[in-house]
Amino acid sequence: MKRQNWLIVLLILVCAAVFCGYEVLAHYRADNVPPEIHLEEQIPELSVFDSRDMLLQGVTAADDRDGDVTGSLVVENVSLQDSEGHLLVKYAAFDSAGNVVRAQREAKYTDYESPRFTLSGPLLYPAGSSFDVLGNVGATDLIDGDIQHRVRAASLDEDSIAGTGTHNVKFQVTNSLGETISQTFPVEVYNAGMYEAELTLSEYLVYLEKGAEFEPEAYLDTFHLMGDEVNLKYGLPEDYSVKITGNVHTRIPGVYSVKYRVTYTEYDERDPERTWKYVGYSKLIVVVEGKLNG
Repeated sequence: MKRQNWLIVLLILVCAAVFCGYEVLAHYRADNVPPEIHLEEQIPELSVFDSRDMLLQGVTAADDRDGDVTGSLVVENVSLQDSEGHLLVKYAAFDSAGNVVRAQREAKYTDYESPRFTLSGPLLYPAGSSFDVLGNVGATDLIDGDIQHRVRAASLDEDSIAGTGTHNVKFQVTNSLGETISQTFPVEVYNAGMYEAELTLSEYLVYLEKGAEFEPEAYLDTFHLMGDEVNLKYGLPEDYSVKITGNVHTRIPGVYSVKYRVTYTEYDERDPERTWKYVGYSKLIVVVEGKLNG
């Protein structure tokens, strides 16, 4: 073999040796070890109104090369474990080489409350009209605020919800922590033209604690007839009467329906025996909270 060929072979071998040596050195110099997350043993307690950053209290992270990397900590996920406010919080931390470590621990919201439904009007609709069963239904959450856009509904009856009568409809909503609340409310469809007046209440859905007092008359608000309004908040004026039906047992948790019929009687000045009656109708839903045997 000519001397020139030997030199080429030698050069190739030297380059290969240098390359292999560089790869071995790079391997030993590479940072493949993720940081470590350190969690305090005490379960943190906080308010639902606290910043999400409060969940980072008592959590630190360290790396064998970068040292303290607590500043890289993030809360990846928060999930609710029960309606009492117990949480599972998942964390992640990073080092300068891009290594990621994850850990989790429990936490607790001391003032957590489940989402609640709201009603902007009664669940009453005249037959033959086109109505949206979700039109008056909303929901609020301490953490998410207004979550009306998350409310869903499904009829539990075989008959069409547009038919005259009372229909059981299941309403459901889920907040950002994953808690799903559902309630079944009665939706009533009545014969169109059955009532000459409109009766409004101060509330259409109320939540009561088990054993709380309930005064149905306190929710009467206004009687509307042919453009005129009569205030009913401080009692019934002369010529007005009210019939309230539906018992609410506040010692037994559940969903109750209270019906209001206010009648205005108009007398003929020339013939007192001649009268006209105008009726306004509305409905209040009462949810008594608590456990049946609690």
